[in-house]
Amino acid sequence: MLVAIPTTYAGSEMTPVVGITFRAEGHKLVLRDPAVLPRLAIYDPEVTLDLSPELTASTGMNALAHCVEAGYARDLNPVVRPVALEGLRHIARSLPLCVAAGDDIEAREDLLLGAYLAGFSIANATMALHHGLCHVLGGRTGIAHGVVNAILLPHVMAFNADAVPDAMSAIADAMDAGARTRDIGAAPRAVAALVATLPVPKRLREAGVSEDMLASLAAEAAANQTIKANPKPVTEADLAQLLRSAW
Repeated sequence: MLVAIPTTYAGSEMTPVVGITFRAEGHKLVLRDPAVLPRLAIYDPEVTLDLSPELTASTGMNALAHCVEAGYARDLNPVVRPVALEGLRHIARSLPLCVAAGDDIEAREDLLLGAYLAGFSIANATMALHHGLCHVLGGRTGIAHGVVNAILLPHVMAFNADAVPDAMSAIADAMDAGARTRDIGAAPRAVAALVATLPVPKRLREAGVSEDMLASLAAEAAANQTIKANPKPVTEADLAQLLRSAW
């Protein structure tokens, strides 16, 4: 029996998803297999107290991205969206607290709860542009998954916003970002403002991506099946512009 005791906040212990990075080939393979889903997950905030601010921030942003993408996934089970939004509330509230004071055990527990809800959400949703692009960049560059999540998420949300305005409004509301204005840019701006406070790279160039890689990354991403599941059609030109904005 597989038992998981998570020490970070990705939430993968709640998913049947496994990622395998082939460093020599510069490729990341992502699979779903029920065999990798633990029979039991034990959440103990005490084992996370020594986690660095950098890893707390990056893995917490990974979980937040799970909630966001599950919130507007295509063909979504109606049970998933409220779970994703609740996870988002917990993460947005507790992640800054955990980064600021790693020994805040109540905030650590709250963040673990958010990660659990995030993992459940993405396990029952179709991943799309954000995760597909993160997988391509992670495979090609070796950037940690949580770091590339933090960099790309606001840009992907801004791209998708006009296609999923109701979901963006709900995400903004969950982050206390003034959703009542019906401003579809409120949610991407709220996520960007959160990332700005965290000890993670803010731009692809800060994470080591060179400008001359952008065109080939866009071309590779255009063929990615996960990206093709995005709720808004994505062209190679769109991807090139998105990567440029994140660079």
